[in-house]
Amino acid sequence: MPAIYTTEWYEALKTLLNENPEVDKNAPRGVFHVLAKIVGDARSRYLSVGELRNFVVLLADGKCLEYRQVDAPPPRKDFEFIFEFPASVFEEVAAGQIDLIDAGLKGKIKITGDMRILIRHAELVNVLYDVYAREVETIWPKGKPGSADGVLAAAGR
Repeated sequence: MPAIYTTEWYEALKTLLNENPEVDKNAPRGVFHVLAKIVGDARSRYLSVGELRNFVVLLADGKCLEYRQVDAPPPRKDFEFIFEFPASVFEEVAAGQIDLIDAGLKGKIKITGDMRILIRHAELVNVLYDVYAREVETIWPKGKPGSADGVLAAAGR
């Protein structure tokens, strides 16, 4: 059980994505370069306000070939999709407390890219959410979002 935002956590996610037959079945064919930008905010227990985490994800024909954190993202033009999350929203998605699609529709996630592809593959987004929220067993060293222990940990930050 890896802790959130660790290399082990990213590797566990990559493995689960590649082992899940629903990901392969629902993923668009072709190669997609995705950048996820997680920006620290006042509600996050894990990233300070303004702290930035960049993740490069490479998907090819239903398989996750790469899922890694980078210090500085490559140029935006290198990506078909860019997702920008406040850290607290990303953490709540990972904890299964808020729905990924609902967060996107309510503007909590800034999405850059061809929305037609996302709409066409909405079931894949649901499968990805399930992997994050239900399949990976995440350790929350500072408390799970919304939990009393997390509130106390955030206060002592």
